[in-house]
Amino acid sequence: MRSARGRWFVAALIVLGAALYVVHRSREPDGRRLPSSRQGASREEAPREGASRRASAGPPAVLGSTELAAAALDLPVIGPSPDDRHDGPAHPHPITPRHLEIQHENGLIALLNDAMSARNGARMRELVHEVRRTHPRDSDPLQDGYEIIADCLEAPGEASRAAAEGYYAEHRASTVRRFVRTICLEGR
Repeated sequence: MRSARGRWFVAALIVLGAALYVVHRSREPDGRRLPSSRQGASREEAPREGASRRASAGPPAVLGSTELAAAALDLPVIGPSPDDRHDGPAHPHPITPRHLEIQHENGLIALLNDAMSARNGARMRELVHEVRRTHPRDSDPLQDGYEIIADCLEAPGEASRAAAEGYYAEHRASTVRRFVRTICLEGR
């Protein structure tokens, strides 16, 4: 005789299997969802080219705010009404100038990290100057940390090591602190 726990386990497996079967049957062979009966069979689905265009665009470039606005508005913004169409990928909220500024800053930081991985101090210095010019406020002094790393890469010595030790001791919560340690203090 089976225990109650075993019966619940078997029942859960059956329900899970049925749910997976329903999900599998509601999709076309290429992974797209089949149109539901509420949407009507007469509606034609337009092919989505945005994702393939973005995937083949190559490495991200540093763009100005005008280009960022055009790139960010590639997807439609969904309105708050339940009657608004929700039938494809869309932004969950409007893209504001602050969103664009954060996106631009994150892109520059990604480029800084790439230059740091390549041990290219000159490129890091260029990017730090661009970050300082376009994003002057700095909540935790990332810009100083990246500049210290660039100094360590371009001119290793006592002065750059002393600056790295000071940064490492003072900015304990900085996300760049570990890179200052490994590149400047440990010499890796």
